[in-house]
Formats: sequence, structure tokens, C-alpha cells
Amino acid sequence: MYDLLPKVQTSKGTEETFDPERIMNSLLKETDLSAEQAQEVAIELTRRAILYKIKVLTSPEIRELVCSILLEKGLDKARFRYTRLGLPFYDFDKLMSSSENEDQKKQRVFSQIQYEYEEIKKILRDLKK
Repeated sequence: MYDLLPKVQTSKGTEETFDPERIMNSLLKETDLSAEQAQEVAIELTRRAILYKIKVLTSPEIRELVCSILLEKGLDKARFRYTRLGLPFYDFDKLMSSSENEDQKKQRVFSQIQYEYEEIKKILRDLKK
């Protein structure tokens, strides 16, 4: 079965073996999911990785797939807490090729992340009501 699991390309440039337990631990640390819920999500991600015959996953891709599963399961609060903040590749690519200086680019990225963070915090507050 381990032959069917994808490799994980880390941000350090290394390739590791896919480990559903790491997904589960990440969910437990970053969300308010129970151990049972986190395990269900990790199992579903593993099932999909095998079904889709994915050979290599990056950490951001894993997070996107997990967020999709959380959304499907109606676990909105956990999905918002687990989501990534930042710019889509296209927008960042345009920013990098713009004539703005480096400090302006950094400020735009920071402003976007800060805006997304504040919006998610509002949504999470509303979900508590």
C-alpha cells in the first residue's frame, strides 16, 4: 500500500513519505476538531491521494485538499482556521513583474494577508453566534 501513497515535497526542498498521522496532528493543533474528526479527514485525504494516483504533493496542496474535505463535511470553523492566507500565484506573479519597489511589494503582500486574516476572524466570530 505504501507504493500507492504520494511523496510530499517539503518547503525545505526534501521529499518525504506521505504520513496521514502528520495531517491528523496538524488538524488537532490548528483547529478545534476532535481526534476522531481529524482522523476521518486524514483517512479521507489518504483515500483521495490513492484514488487520484497523485505521485507528489506539496504542503500547500495538502492543505487545499484538507480544506476541501472540511468544507464537504460542513466543518466550516475548522476550514477557516486551517486555510492559507496570501496571494494566488497569478496575482503574485503580476506583482513581482510590476514596477513597484521591493518595499511596496512587501507592503501589498502584507496588506492582503492582513485583510484576509481580519475577514476570517470576523467570519469565525459570526460562526460562534
